[in-house]
Amino acid sequence: MIESVAALGRYVLEKSNKSVLEQMIENPNYDYCMFILLSETENGIEFTGVDYEEVSTDYSKYLFRSGSSRGANFSPTAKITTLSNTYDQKILGWFRGVLKEKRINNKEKLEQIYDRLVQDQASILAAVSEKIESLDKCLISVKLNHLYPVENELFTETFLYLINKKDLELSANNQICSICKEQKDTVIGKMSAFKFYTLDKPGFITGGFQEETAWRNYPVCLECKSFVEAGKEYIENHLKYQFYGLPYLLIPSFLINKENTGEDFEVILEIFENQQKMIQLSKESGNSIMTDEGDLLYILSEQKNTISLKFLFMQKIQSAERILLVIDDVLPSRLQKLFKSKEEVEKVILFKKETNEPGHFHFGFFRTFFAKSDEGKKNFDLNKYFLTIVESSFKAKQLDHNFLLKYMMKEIRKEFLKENEQNFYWKIKQAMACLSFLEKINVLQFEGGQMIMSKFSNIFDVFGKQLNTNEKRAIFLLGSLTQILLEVQQKVRNSKPFLKQLMGLKMDEQSIKGLLPKVINKFIEYDAYTKSRQELAEEISSLFLQSNEKWKLSIDEINYYFVCGMSLASKVKEVLYEKEEVIQ
Repeated sequence: MIESVAALGRYVLEKSNKSVLEQMIENPNYDYCMFILLSETENGIEFTGVDYEEVSTDYSKYLFRSGSSRGANFSPTAKITTLSNTYDQKILGWFRGVLKEKRINNKEKLEQIYDRLVQDQASILAAVSEKIESLDKCLISVKLNHLYPVENELFTETFLYLINKKDLELSANNQICSICKEQKDTVIGKMSAFKFYTLDKPGFITGGFQEETAWRNYPVCLECKSFVEAGKEYIENHLKYQFYGLPYLLIPSFLINKENTGEDFEVILEIFENQQKMIQLSKESGNSIMTDEGDLLYILSEQKNTISLKFLFMQKIQSAERILLVIDDVLPSRLQKLFKSKEEVEKVILFKKETNEPGHFHFGFFRTFFAKSDEGKKNFDLNKYFLTIVESSFKAKQLDHNFLLKYMMKEIRKEFLKENEQNFYWKIKQAMACLSFLEKINVLQFEGGQMIMSKFSNIFDVFGKQLNTNEKRAIFLLGSLTQILLEVQQKVRNSKPFLKQLMGLKMDEQSIKGLLPKVINKFIEYDAYTKSRQELAEEISSLFLQSNEKWKLSIDEINYYFVCGMSLASKVKEVLYEKEEVIQ
């Protein structure tokens, strides 16, 4: 993953024509810069006056990079707040701090500059104070021999050292860099670019748990470190998203080098940099799969397999970052499979009859069932399971059908017991869409024998291979017949007392088989056992007789197929040529 981030950083710097040094310089967003002018003479360093200029668009020349609010910056350039405090803390403080470092070059000259700034402090502050009276938002910096800070090797070398100081705490000389594979003068082993990489955990330390030799774990040269930082900055600015309360980074990786990808590379970067417009188009056309807010994945699915994607899901705990999941090497061709299956689900399971258009399927459907194990929970304790489903979808890893149904039926039962019909039927439809999608992308496998053709085959086909046994089909049709009875009850009695016979949707094999005669008797009681309903009951009875002697179905499976039948009762009635309205 780090190699991919470094490669992206290198590409971004090349495109922007920025050097490694320029990439580390911040835009101060100030209007003016006041310079303390110093010159080298035969008598040493001399103060020659002050001067100022408007800050230009080429802000890199000021070598500004902010540091601690109570300490110095990374260079002798600072934003003036209170002049005397800024001068002491940010200008003199920078030199004081640098002179204490053991590994700094050119200490003698730095000390000479510091001494001059101290000796002429009163004159410098007076001159600066007079000049800045009419200036708002002003920087203060040092020019030596008329050179801007970025042109002065004395300052730039120290600037880079201070930035890399923390990482240089664990380093080695003349070793091979893990990223560029070249031998470099210095490699570091404690790169601070990502907060999830720490050396206070045994799992991150190679070789005897000795921190001082941890550079062997993943040695990186300082140039590649700067590419990683540039790549990280680009990803956090352009490719950081929220996914149902879980932040994730989308990290692109080119499978062949930039020279061979040609225009593909430029196209991908253009997509990333103009994504707001593209995401809006994705949202309007329903071509998003991560959430209902639109995303880039449909656009990326249309690219060639010269790029792969990594999804890095993280959780921030105080100042540290914890990796929840990394999904590696997702190709555009896999994305195409996901979107094709999504489209099929939308046209079949989620089709809106009232508007004659497909619905919109996305991973939020899974979040309905995999958020919290209990409504009273403060945290989303099912994140792990939710991300497992996401990973399986992108990587075509198998999932267990019963595992999914356990959580789906828990939510469906909850709405059933609340007698909230709208939410009840919507959650059934969401579960149907989820399982159909997973089957189409080869994450769920169903085995079954050759099924006999039936007048209801078109309805069964909606479920792919899920309704692959006689008992499953019988349960499904019994759900439809029961739903028709409930509607008759509602019409006759303005209530549905038969709901109590459904045992809170925890029926087992014996209960389901015993439900059919109860449904038939109720129809007869209401004088509503029509020819078509009798025909449906006979079909159910026949399927029960042809079913396996011992069902291999869990209670969740039995009740899931039953509620699916309830949800699609209108389709069954269409086959039976009935015209009564059925709740969708």
